[in-house]
Amino acid sequence: MGKGKRLRAQRVKEQSARQTRELAPEPARPMSTDDTGGARISSYTRQEIGKQVYAWMILLSYLEGALDGADGLPADLFAPQKLDESDEDYAARIKTDHLLVETQSMAGSPAEQAAEVLSSWVPPSLVPGVVDNLAAEGLRHLDTATPDPSQWQAGARPLLGILCPPKHWEAALDQLEALAASRLKITGTIAEHLTGQPVATVHAAAALVTWLYGRPDIISDPAAARLELAERASKLGEFVF
Repeated sequence: MGKGKRLRAQRVKEQSARQTRELAPEPARPMSTDDTGGARISSYTRQEIGKQVYAWMILLSYLEGALDGADGLPADLFAPQKLDESDEDYAARIKTDHLLVETQSMAGSPAEQAAEVLSSWVPPSLVPGVVDNLAAEGLRHLDTATPDPSQWQAGARPLLGILCPPKHWEAALDQLEALAASRLKITGTIAEHLTGQPVATVHAAAALVTWLYGRPDIISDPAAARLELAERASKLGEFVF
């Protein structure tokens, strides 16, 4: 097999691996802290910067989903069971939501973008750092705001439903409730659940922060805030990719 064919085969193999995994593999080599190599930065420094960049990339996917991702989806996507809704009707609605979200995720949607970031660049060891940076992004806007936890959860649930893989919905809802109650502080209980449910926790944090961007009483100019976030991700991304 020629070199070109080998490279194409390797790319196909890597793409197939990304499609079947949810988080990136751990680095094959230990992290180096040597930053003395001329213009190059160490793998450790690149990893630390990456925690921020990956968090911002996921958040940008959520922000895109908040603006565009609900097209064609029901207004009550992922809503809790209604008072006049039987258990059977609720189960049928959630099953339908699963199918709708799965169909959208195969069409190059923001959900697919977020999944690509996680499966390509975020190994399990980096998930806590990514969650910390997502939370920090929300805490930047909570200095003077005190959103009601129940209102916060209700607003973030549809965003979670649009971008979070359905198999993680239950765990993500639990983390969504805990993070809203703690005002994005990573408590011991949240950290413990994060270990067992890393993907769900990332999505819960991203959904809660995204909801803040839709509140003019919290972020007065969401378009400017979104642009500033994208510029930060682009600038630091040059050190990562």
